[in-house]
Amino acid sequence: MTLNRVAIGLSLIVAALGAGCDETRLHKVTQHYDLFFPEGEVQKDTFIQKAAAKIDILWVVDNSPSMAQEQNNLANNFDSFIGIIESSNVDYQIAVISTDMDQAGHQGQFLGNPKIIQRGPNAKAQFQANIRVGTTGAGNEQGLMAAWTALTEPLISGVNAGFLREGASLAVIFVSDEDDHSFNKISFYQRFFEQQKGVGNENRVVGGAIVGDEPDGCQNPQTGAAVVGRRYHELVQQIGGSIGSICAADWSVTLNQLGLTVAGLDRRFTLSDPQPEDSTINVKVNGTPVPRDYQNGWTFESGSVFFAGGYVPPPSATIEVSYLHPQKEFTLTQIPAYDANNPGDDIHVTVYAPNSAQCTKTSDCANECGLAGRCDGMAINYDYTSGWVLETPTVGTETRYVVAFEGNYFPLGGSVIQVVYSCSGGCKFNP
Repeated sequence: MTLNRVAIGLSLIVAALGAGCDETRLHKVTQHYDLFFPEGEVQKDTFIQKAAAKIDILWVVDNSPSMAQEQNNLANNFDSFIGIIESSNVDYQIAVISTDMDQAGHQGQFLGNPKIIQRGPNAKAQFQANIRVGTTGAGNEQGLMAAWTALTEPLISGVNAGFLREGASLAVIFVSDEDDHSFNKISFYQRFFEQQKGVGNENRVVGGAIVGDEPDGCQNPQTGAAVVGRRYHELVQQIGGSIGSICAADWSVTLNQLGLTVAGLDRRFTLSDPQPEDSTINVKVNGTPVPRDYQNGWTFESGSVFFAGGYVPPPSATIEVSYLHPQKEFTLTQIPAYDANNPGDDIHVTVYAPNSAQCTKTSDCANECGLAGRCDGMAINYDYTSGWVLETPTVGTETRYVVAFEGNYFPLGGSVIQVVYSCSGGCKFNP
């Protein structure tokens, strides 16, 4: 394989101390390395976005007297939810019930007109009307029981008929400023929801909740206080899904995340190398370059390409991420003499960075190596989290000595890494 080397320099300085048979020889070895990459071996990670599917979405909304403003917030920010669903091309249905198990006309029955909202130009307006379920409901909110009742007989084949479709996933989203007061343990409802799509299809059921924060609830100056929705939290954590705060000043973020959860589209794609050279990352979706833009493209964070703003790769799209990953391990040419308890006392590593506007003068290394324009070097500490370590892998019967950069630090491409160390008793080449 052909290697594309930027530059590698090596100089040896050998000094003999003492004389006679018992003389001790000290060999000081100074190495200058430049990073290099195998020609044509740019790292490329390929991902496939999830495919479009069918999903039935049940909203369970608190209709107690304290919920008027929250219902308005939900209606007014629905664009953030439905926009994701629409752009994903998911075949969806939406139904709305209240948490009221006492009042006639509620008790798990779908509310509004039409009772089942389907994809189409009127979906947003229909949801905004249906979601305002009123504020005359009972104070002992029973969201979990209401959802169970809505999806079981006699309602599911009666007044709620047509909601659960063959081959569709199920999402159940709760909105309340109180905790759930339903009978039965959370495990009962968890088993019920997970079994809706048959054994082995539990991942086709997702939950969501916009409720009071753990552990003590929350307060909003406009909407008032909310009790922690502990049972809702527990259920969603068990079946999987997204949870947002009902006290949030801006509901768009929560509804956007719920939309992603329901649509099943991924925004985050984790790279095989969590520390690529940041400036070399390129992203294509279905062969078309996507800009690095927080609002309408992608960003790089925590080892992942993240589509953070208004753009998300469409269903079944191919996402290609190409980048260079830096060389992080450098095998010493000689066997070093060092204190095993602290190699940093005897082995010294300096990185001479590539050309930069911050350079103030040319380094000595640059002059010696003939690499004009490089900057003064930076000493790198012996540190497992943000520096280098000495590794001693065994290859066959031989031990090698390798300076390896660990944690959140690595030298940029085009850098020169200088390693200064000593060896005694006659230097031996590192195999």
